[in-house]
Amino acid sequence: MCGSLILGLLGLSIGGCRAQPPTPSAPQTLHLGAQRTVETERVLSELLSAEPLIVIDWNGRPLPRLATEWEWDDAGLSLTMKLREDVRFHDGTLLTSEAVAAILRKTIPRDRSEGFRYLAALETPDATTIVFRLSRPDSFLIEAIAGALIRDSDNPLLRTGPFRIVPFPSGLLALKNAGYYRGEPGIDRVEVTFYDTQRAVFAAIISDAVDMVPEVNPESVEFLKGASQLETFASVRPFYIPLVFNLRHPILRNPEVRRALSQAIDREEIVRQAMRGHAHIAEDPVWPSHWAYNATSNRRGYDPAAARAQLDAAGFPVRPSATPNRMDSRFRLNCLFYNRDFQFERIAMLLQRQLEEVGVDLVLTGVDQDELVQRAGAGNFDTYVFQLTSGKSFDRLYGFWHSKGGLQSTGYAGADAALDQLRLSRRDADVRMGVATLRQRFYEDVPAAFLAWPETTRAVSSRFDIGDHLDPDIFGNLWRWHAGPTQKAAR
Repeated sequence: MCGSLILGLLGLSIGGCRAQPPTPSAPQTLHLGAQRTVETERVLSELLSAEPLIVIDWNGRPLPRLATEWEWDDAGLSLTMKLREDVRFHDGTLLTSEAVAAILRKTIPRDRSEGFRYLAALETPDATTIVFRLSRPDSFLIEAIAGALIRDSDNPLLRTGPFRIVPFPSGLLALKNAGYYRGEPGIDRVEVTFYDTQRAVFAAIISDAVDMVPEVNPESVEFLKGASQLETFASVRPFYIPLVFNLRHPILRNPEVRRALSQAIDREEIVRQAMRGHAHIAEDPVWPSHWAYNATSNRRGYDPAAARAQLDAAGFPVRPSATPNRMDSRFRLNCLFYNRDFQFERIAMLLQRQLEEVGVDLVLTGVDQDELVQRAGAGNFDTYVFQLTSGKSFDRLYGFWHSKGGLQSTGYAGADAALDQLRLSRRDADVRMGVATLRQRFYEDVPAAFLAWPETTRAVSSRFDIGDHLDPDIFGNLWRWHAGPTQKAAR
């Protein structure tokens, strides 16, 4: 033994017993692969680096984030929020109400969120208080605030999230924010590589070139489940797939026809075959995990015999076709579908076959996203199949399905009164009643055949411990991840 016990404890050395400096640990890097789209880089950048004042949780409840508490006045015309006092932007400056108000004043006119429609003024009575003044009561303000990230597009350092974006020659690079107010992230770097196709993303995760894929193509999920070096996590997304009806069409103007078409569709078959089982049946566009979502007995189940009877009663019998090689039918409808995703083509083909069984000729036309959005917005369609967002609250439902929301050109106004009432509801009992009324309207006056809520599946290398495996938003809590063998859990 070299030297004395005391010298050893003090870390002193004699001759060959020189103390060795600790070996620095290598930076923990998460390599993320994603398909390159117009929005992907912006969305990933904001998810990693920017935050709102409050967030809407999985069940539609608002939770604190940069704000700690909030309160409405009795008239519903003023919302007062208190900010955290321990938050700094990535440039080291303190988050204050004046800084937040300045960012929101720049952001709100561009975002044009439905919930900011009646915002009259922003006030900052002190450094940690911000007051939202409204010209009329509007409960959707809460949801709009949750959707407004506190980030300045002219200064990338004016963000507060767990990672900060830094210049990178290709892809996207985010470094951890060591002073993050919720705790130092367990990952030092996130490097994002963009690929031109989902096939290339799949090849990257299989070959171990990346550690995580935020969205796996449904066709590839089963292949990944057998990979020992990977874990997959599936959750329902706040998006839904409908067959949207244009009520300006002379036949689709009739609600009996729309109800019959909805009843002629076998949603279980669509989920099972077209979506490979990676979806849940949709009854309407209201987020089914919302705390105010009520069970209903009014679900329109698959019943082709009843659909035929309704169409007969509505005055649309099957008539012989005057065109060779064209089926005998009650009427013909055109259907647009997104042709850059095989899933939508499969859904459209199943819809065509199912409606053919009740005597309706559905003619399919595949288009790209730009054309679909343009034609849908202009009302230049009979029906279309696409994916729409519901969010986990109601402002986006209002923006699309209200006749004055500005996001649809279907001529539908059947849910206007229910949506207007829900917009004024702030008490839980009133919200529950409003949701029940809204769902009843979607059942009685059908604006679309609501088909499915798609699942998203994320794939993560088993080299990383993601924490709570039951959390439906594992990507939103990426700052909690750290390198190390993951603890598998039943899901």
